[in-house]
Amino acid sequence: MMDKFRKLLTEPKVAGIDVDSNLLLERHMAVLRDKVLLRSAFETFYEDMAGCCNRYFQVDGLEVELGTGSGFFKKLRPALITSDVRKAEHIDMEVDAQQMPFDDASVRCIYAINVFHHLPNPERFLSELTRVLKPGGGCILIEPHNGFMSALVHRNLHVNEHFDAAASDWTNGAIGGPLSGANQALAHIVFCRDRQRFEQQFGDRLEVVHQGYVLNAWRYLFSGGVNFRQLLPSFMNKLLKFIERAGQCAAPHWSLHQIIVIRKR
Repeated sequence: MMDKFRKLLTEPKVAGIDVDSNLLLERHMAVLRDKVLLRSAFETFYEDMAGCCNRYFQVDGLEVELGTGSGFFKKLRPALITSDVRKAEHIDMEVDAQQMPFDDASVRCIYAINVFHHLPNPERFLSELTRVLKPGGGCILIEPHNGFMSALVHRNLHVNEHFDAAASDWTNGAIGGPLSGANQALAHIVFCRDRQRFEQQFGDRLEVVHQGYVLNAWRYLFSGGVNFRQLLPSFMNKLLKFIERAGQCAAPHWSLHQIIVIRKR
């Protein structure tokens, strides 16, 4: 039944394309360009990240986006260095988040939307943060969280990823490419369930200074994201934004994404 539902909802521009191919990146760019609700949801991602950077990181240095994909953050933050594990005209650098090509203590801020859960070994990434970040600089992650609606959506809509908040280990040997095999619950596991372990391993060098919820879930959900059809007309964008703001107190239950701000001591 779920397979039929997914096929019915699949965005025609991406139907039948391998999730790890560069062609899918091009199609995702077209989808993001054409969907008003989705672009609006991404603008909220970018505004939240930029606001956190300006608030929590009072140092100068490089600003780097990991896993840029089809995004357009650089249009809003021109000095940003865009990066991905795949090549594209709008991507400045090919970067492996677990082995970054930046000098020690040279980076003010690293941004990453739905990247952390695709890392086979998040401990290597966290160790790299301690190397490349300037003291007082940091990393801003946007990731699925373990709320009711988020877990429901992420468990059932994606066939190439899974959501397992009970996974025993942080490492994931099942990751087979840029978008396949990931456990979307990884940020919850590392920064919530196993917070004591994180503090023991990295607390002397890294501190979590903010965790919150991104208020764009209804726009993101009804836009269909980059893989599914839009379910509501674009003119409802302002109404959905109003509903999201009005329901802020219940965001832990309906928000699809959490934002995590990590600062180097």
